Amino acid sequence: MKPRNAIATGLLMLLLSGCAATWVRVDDADRRYSGEHYSVTLPSGWMRSLAGDSLVLSRDGLDLQRIVIEYRPHDKAFGNLEKTSSADMLPSELAELTIAELKAAQDEGLPSLEILDNRPVEIAGHTGYALHLRFRTDAGLRIEVLLRGFVDEHGLYQLLYRAPTLHYFGRDRAVYESLAGSLQQVR
Repeated sequence: MKPRNAIATGLLMLLLSGCAATWVRVDDADRRYSGEHYSVTLPSGWMRSLAGDSLVLSRDGLDLQRIVIEYRPHDKAFGNLEKTSSADMLPSELAELTIAELKAAQDEGLPSLEILDNRPVEIAGHTGYALHLRFRTDAGLRIEVLLRGFVDEHGLYQLLYRAPTLHYFGRDRAVYESLAGSLQQVR
């Protein structure tokens, strides 16, 4: 490699490393996470990273499985749709806006998106919604998504699990269910 290319490559790597998220392994002594808006018991052995008001978790890599916990104030609840949420919204209204938000976030609108289940659920002491979705990537990989959400007087809370149907979805679903059961608001 020419020296000029080596320097350019080194600078590029340095710049990119500054943009990368900081990942921390969750061990048995560090399983309870408390943020500004919620607290939750994390799965031991998984990796966690903070991205704004979102907590991202993965065991084997984001493309293989991810759990995302997110809080958004009402005025920023559905940014792609430029719509807000409110404390008095019905779970069915939140679910429909969430589906529309997912479609709006994709260039092609997720044409293969299937809604397998859409029902109300109790989460963190609130009545919210539970969605079970499935879609295919451009490469043909089938992905399943579980998404729960609710609102309170402060904003929208969402808990997402995404993994390929083959092997990973079923294997780590219980981890998501346990995590969802441990979610509590912090106020």
